[in-house]
Amino acid sequence: MLRALQIAHSDPKGPVYIVGAREVMEEPVSPIQFDPDQWSSVGFTALRANDAAEMAGRLSQARRPLLVTSYFGRRPGEVAGLVKLCRRIGMGVLESVPSCVNYPHDDELYQGNQWNEPRQNPALAEADVILVLDSDVPWIPTVSRPAENAWIYHIDVDPLKPSTPLWYIGALSRFQADAGIAVGQLNAYLDGKAADPEVVEERRRHYAARHHERAARLAAREAPDGKVITPEFLTACLRRQLGDDWIVLNEGITNYAVICDHMARSRPGSMIASGGGSLGWSGGAAIGVKLAHPPYNVAVLTGDGSYMFSQPSTVHWMARRYKTPFLQVIYNNRGWKAPKLSTLAFHPDGHASRAEDIGLSFDPPPDFARIAKAAGGAYARMLKDPAEVEAGIAEAIKVVCEEGRAAVLDCWLAPL
Repeated sequence: MLRALQIAHSDPKGPVYIVGAREVMEEPVSPIQFDPDQWSSVGFTALRANDAAEMAGRLSQARRPLLVTSYFGRRPGEVAGLVKLCRRIGMGVLESVPSCVNYPHDDELYQGNQWNEPRQNPALAEADVILVLDSDVPWIPTVSRPAENAWIYHIDVDPLKPSTPLWYIGALSRFQADAGIAVGQLNAYLDGKAADPEVVEERRRHYAARHHERAARLAAREAPDGKVITPEFLTACLRRQLGDDWIVLNEGITNYAVICDHMARSRPGSMIASGGGSLGWSGGAAIGVKLAHPPYNVAVLTGDGSYMFSQPSTVHWMARRYKTPFLQVIYNNRGWKAPKLSTLAFHPDGHASRAEDIGLSFDPPPDFARIAKAAGGAYARMLKDPAEVEAGIAEAIKVVCEEGRAAVLDCWLAPL
């Protein structure tokens, strides 16, 4: 058990599964004494001093330096150091498939997040020096890739990804090191160096212009489509009411990017995703997050398919049993949209592109909210009209915060 805990808490961190035969597990054992300090996690690693100096120098001299990350913000206290580094040299920030808040979304250097959209990311294409920090999939090269002559640095606790059979990003320099320590080293090196203020300001203006253009595009999408609730409208309504005292769990699946864009979280630790392949993670995770952070409120934003995978009757019974109320918002399009998009991506002109029904719809759907009400005494409400959304969210928040019980909003989007 001690070795399992040691492995689980050493980078790359993750679950450890222990299997024991029943006969062995039932054997009586004598109590043992142990020193927990002898089972501590493996210490963090740093860059070599000359590598940090060379990297800091090249980033400072670049025309368009860019940082790409997916989970640097898993330790929220280290984000401030990253913000300091990016601001002092005018480096843009691009998130790739983010599983946490890696950089404040309201900062002008923030260039958005890339998922599996079939288009080239402009910030990635124009960057001449790229720093990849803590990212398993910094880009998908068949649709979005850096320029051929871009100089790529890669820092990760697991830079070779040995458990991934095919993995390569074309980095010219790669280092096995803790990203937080590496950022601190870069900042320490730059502390004694005066950056050219005109060069830094030019970079900042360039990225700021892109940042504000993106913000305007996002804002233009936040109106409902007539009497139909859109994912962008729903998320914007949630953003206006869920303050910094809320931790948002994003399991939107086909709406991952929409939720990330329109929630626009800036406090490190205020949004998390599973960080791996999963469906149904968010239900149990909501209970765990609430137990780990009692002062914060928890909101789960999930697709209807992933809601069903979360075993909601069990989850909401547990939430009542362990007094871990949370707000759950279902983005309900009445079908499996992710498999449909995957099929069309591979076979855009096949039968699936012409068929009216390929077996992915579950319309009419179950009454999702009432499942939670029956199992766990949750507040349940179905929202179909955009005019009801703001009030519905407000009422659900009141139930969670004042009554101490879970609330489920079943929000109907356009059908699959």
